[in-house]
Amino acid sequence: METIRVAIIGAGPGGLATLKTLLEASTPERPIEALLFEAEDEIGGTFHYRAYENAELVSSKQLTTFSDHRFPLSTPDHISLPQYVDYLKSYVWKFELGRFIKLGCRVTGITPLEEQKWKHRVKYIDRRLGEEEQTFDCSHLAICTGLHVDPNMPIIPGIENVKGEVFHSSQYKGRSQLRGKNVLILGCGETAMDIAYEAIKADATAVTMCYRTGFLSFPKALSRFKVFGKQFKGGLPIDGLITNLFETAYVHRAIANSRLRWFVSDFVIKRVLWFLTGTQAGMNQHVGALPHDRLGRAYVFLNKSSKAMPYLNRPYKEKHPLAFLGNGYVDPPEDANSDRWVDTCSFPSSVDETGRVIFEPSEGRKDYRRLKNQEVRPNCVVFCTGYKQVFSWLHPSYPTAADANVRNIVNAERPDIAFIGFVRPGVGAIPPIAEQQAMWWTALILGRMELPSDPTHYHLLASKGSRIQYGVDHSAYMSTLAKDFGGAPGLFHLWRKHGLRILLTYCFGASFVTFYRLVGPFESPDAPRIASTELAETILRRGVLGNLFFGVIPMTFYGIINGIALLLDLCGLIPKEKELC
Repeated sequence: METIRVAIIGAGPGGLATLKTLLEASTPERPIEALLFEAEDEIGGTFHYRAYENAELVSSKQLTTFSDHRFPLSTPDHISLPQYVDYLKSYVWKFELGRFIKLGCRVTGITPLEEQKWKHRVKYIDRRLGEEEQTFDCSHLAICTGLHVDPNMPIIPGIENVKGEVFHSSQYKGRSQLRGKNVLILGCGETAMDIAYEAIKADATAVTMCYRTGFLSFPKALSRFKVFGKQFKGGLPIDGLITNLFETAYVHRAIANSRLRWFVSDFVIKRVLWFLTGTQAGMNQHVGALPHDRLGRAYVFLNKSSKAMPYLNRPYKEKHPLAFLGNGYVDPPEDANSDRWVDTCSFPSSVDETGRVIFEPSEGRKDYRRLKNQEVRPNCVVFCTGYKQVFSWLHPSYPTAADANVRNIVNAERPDIAFIGFVRPGVGAIPPIAEQQAMWWTALILGRMELPSDPTHYHLLASKGSRIQYGVDHSAYMSTLAKDFGGAPGLFHLWRKHGLRILLTYCFGASFVTFYRLVGPFESPDAPRIASTELAETILRRGVLGNLFFGVIPMTFYGIINGIALLLDLCGLIPKEKELC
């Protein structure tokens, strides 16, 4: 058999998982050679080079870690970015990946090769060898440079009139950059919320956050709310609460296509939020509400950095209608006792000659009405406006991530070029998705699966003009990929092979990547142990009421509607779907 030779670009989580997956799949009958190129001197990508003081993961360790390399059970649910970079280094050491990684090697171009043994030529400069360009020829490419490399900086007329610093969040490193400043933050994502909180703690003179439409705030762990006067302190990571059975696994195509399960969960969650915190906009969120037609799991990326919410809420928070029952949200004492606040407003349309910010008119927003007549003259502006994808080093004939029309991984006409880690989950984590994508692509190039042609049901809903078109529902996407490459376990098979405990853990658990290595072409001997200990613990921690609310009730409801859909399908009352390509 002809050797598969792969060039991998990028040593973030996606590149490392792809390298390890390919090397493990190599056999004497079908050898795979792989070499990873990283421009920086260390591995870790964004988690290393765009990290900042006090930053920590908003996704849980249970979901974020790779399938067969886990943190000790005693590790806190949410870890700091330096801890995660150390984890990635231990992953490289454990699986002996170092000799296949070329650090300090910046790729300058990738071009096709005509009528030669290999299809692609990677040109790169190895800083250790000087500025002379080197080459590496290969049969396949895995682009793993990630979503968070090239800053996106919207043009704001007059921004040069700001009498102070203007920089992108990728350049933010610590509170000293904010201390004593009048800070204007552009954006309302998780980084923006972190920096707003850090600005308050750095004793900034004023903090203003600007955004166009709004956000959906939710803490990364369920805690701090009171019900009938009793405070819940469980601290359950929210990304592990969505159950598999009938929500992700065994979902009829008509139910999946309609996103009915998403809208039903939105309906329930909004009312639970109101019951707990007095608002449906988000968990303890009294400003920045999204429009009603975009508020929900089907549309948005959950903002799980909620530390700044007490300060954003302060000018707008009203008494909970059910406060007489003892219901409400309990802010941390140090935040509840502060008299500071973070102003919010619409996005700037311009900055005048005096450095005053002119906000876009938005009379429907209470924060705009409050701030429109005030003079905001920042001397520190932080663009928390995300990133854009740039592939200037790819030959123009090659597809880019935006052209990956099969599972957001490959283009149907060029399956030899994969884009790993270029989707963003509404609630979830990119590293385990990247590992799942790596398994999918490995199975594809080894001929273990056909190129899928069925329609997709995992994309978040977005308007055509939206900047981000690569949003996915984490659970639906992971399940789809597993079904493609044969890693989605059948319930009876799972019970016979691994027993009742693991079967129940899979049914009640979230879409942890380890579940898709219990059976199938990437079956791991470590998966049963991890599933029966660490992942089972995520379910036991919910308690009886938690499993009733997050497990039994939704499973029963979704099981009924899936059964109805199946019955209608058997009666020929549901039309067949068209193929994707």
